[in-house]
Amino acid sequence: MSKLDSDPVDEKTGTKVAGNEAKMQKPVPKLDIFNGPILSTTIKMSIPILISQILGFAYIIVDTFFISLIDRQSTALLSGTGLIFPIYLVFFTIGRSLFIGMSSVTARGIGQKNKEAINKTADSGLFLALIISVVALILCIFFGKSMILFLAGSKLTEETINYAMDFFYFMVPGMIFSLIYNTLGGIVQGEGLAKHYGYAATFLTVINIILNPILIFVFKLGVKGSGLASSIAVGSTIVYFVILFKRKKTVVPIKWNILKFDNTLIKEILRIGVPASIGMLLINISAMVLNNVVGSISQGAMNAWVLVSRTDQFFLIPAYTIGLTTIPLIGQNYGRGNIKRTKKIYNVNLLLCVAVCALFAIFYMIFAPQIFRLFSDVPDVIANSAMQVRVLALTMIGIAGLNIIASSFQATGRPMPNLINNIIRFVITSIPLFLPIFHFNITNMTPVFICVGAGNLVSFVIAFIWGRSHFKALESKGKGLAI
Repeated sequence: MSKLDSDPVDEKTGTKVAGNEAKMQKPVPKLDIFNGPILSTTIKMSIPILISQILGFAYIIVDTFFISLIDRQSTALLSGTGLIFPIYLVFFTIGRSLFIGMSSVTARGIGQKNKEAINKTADSGLFLALIISVVALILCIFFGKSMILFLAGSKLTEETINYAMDFFYFMVPGMIFSLIYNTLGGIVQGEGLAKHYGYAATFLTVINIILNPILIFVFKLGVKGSGLASSIAVGSTIVYFVILFKRKKTVVPIKWNILKFDNTLIKEILRIGVPASIGMLLINISAMVLNNVVGSISQGAMNAWVLVSRTDQFFLIPAYTIGLTTIPLIGQNYGRGNIKRTKKIYNVNLLLCVAVCALFAIFYMIFAPQIFRLFSDVPDVIANSAMQVRVLALTMIGIAGLNIIASSFQATGRPMPNLINNIIRFVITSIPLFLPIFHFNITNMTPVFICVGAGNLVSFVIAFIWGRSHFKALESKGKGLAI
């Protein structure tokens, strides 16, 4: 039991109180988190997050586009830099886990109006992020080359590997910075200050767009320039968050003394974040496994796999957006003890997400060839990419729904269901690695498509049943569970 449980909870209204507790009520009138219509409140909070997610997608596409301009006929460039994407996803996963842990703790703390916990949340989170950053940097320095060689499979050229190495070492600072960025962003999002999270993402993407062509072509750094542009952009965005906290625009303060961290809060952040991190890491490991399998089929298959893995992020933008909105909505209402509203938020946001992503899937399938012509002039790469989208796009609605269910569990302090569902998905999607053991040689992408699609759908069905059971149980108890 954490310090967030120690104060009494006002289960009826967010009445005005003195001092920091009064300040904690500021986001409520604007967004109406506790009383407003759920759908309209979700949409209002989602707009700046949606912009940030689109810009985040643009961040990835900008890198891909400018790298492709170095040599439009080369498959080594995109295949090489694409090898780093699974490593980037590992950092994204850890950062997102810090984000989720900080958002959940912040939202529930605000809902309970606990001054002691709120005052120590930021410095405790920053201490945790700093420790993880140091460990990650050491691993990248000493084991970076080994990781790249594993991801390369057996069919990629030496030129491809060299591009991967150059891109990786200039991306490392940005990947490390992303851990701090997500820690501070999680606090902002947990408070319901979605517009500032959107501003930060805008700032990050604009800097990246400006610096990419300058460093790649003007300074003639090639793929190194793209990696360096990303690192500078993420580092600059941290400055934005620091200014936001220093100007006291947030409820949660930073005392700038991370050595005075709170053990209980760190344990709570880890209790929520670690299962999420393990679950996402399993999925990323699965992506690495599939990278190895696809890289052993052909370089053309790998080129298509890399392109689709990046454009898939656009397809999932609505899921990420609604999921990020769900955490403060459910977390603050759960902390306040309003379980009936908590259940309604879960149902409305899950239905909204599935409906929007189904519409996106249809357009994604129809316009796939036109999308991939933006990144390659190689006919086989375009055809293979479009085929992959048309086979798997509808199954990815399951991934979208999983994101909302996971966010809802995490907002109520329940991280384990998401981990278990990710384990199930990991096991199913990793099957292609073991098929050769049973003398089934993989010479095309069909086994990969079957396993990925099955993993997407099976894990969603299990999560859906579990989520309905969880919120029915909470409603029957009529009160929030201890954090």
